[in-house]
Amino acid sequence: MNLNIKTILKSAMAVTVLSAAVWAAAPTTESATAPLALTQAKANNNYTVVGQWWSPSAASTWPAVYLNLATGAQSLSNSGQVAFFSHVNGSIKANSGYSIRTITKDISSVTASDWATATPVSSQGNNEWYAYDPVTHGNEAIEPLTVLVNDGTGAKYAVKLLNFSNVGQQIVAGQLQVKADVNIEVKAL
Repeated sequence: MNLNIKTILKSAMAVTVLSAAVWAAAPTTESATAPLALTQAKANNNYTVVGQWWSPSAASTWPAVYLNLATGAQSLSNSGQVAFFSHVNGSIKANSGYSIRTITKDISSVTASDWATATPVSSQGNNEWYAYDPVTHGNEAIEPLTVLVNDGTGAKYAVKLLNFSNVGQQIVAGQLQVKADVNIEVKAL
């Protein structure tokens, strides 16, 4: 009888050990409705920079609109990585602590490594990243041109001018004022 009990105990122990091993090796499953974790996913964002009313005769003093490229937050006080200034806030320049370069490449194929071959610029404006079209009487994006933004540690963002919208004019105290909103695409690098 002792021999039968020992055999039964050994068999039970073997089944227990085998079950534990199979359970430990089994893949874990997630609920079919659980959200998938995305790591290192970088989506492009489209932002509309809301332009300021100003006189075209005083384009050099046009109030700048500062933009945080990560969040899309806009401010008239010095913040964010870039500023939109000059005529209808259509020109772009780097904010303090950042620099910009341009590359003749579509934003979809731009990578952080393009910084090394991109052209250093202080800003981009009329006849640089947009040009007046006498047929449509509008400012049109120059294709394919992408602005890269660097914080000193490497290229962080790519910015592409899409178009201008909400173009308008008004007379204030006998003086012409104009404005437009700048529509851009931003890609984190």
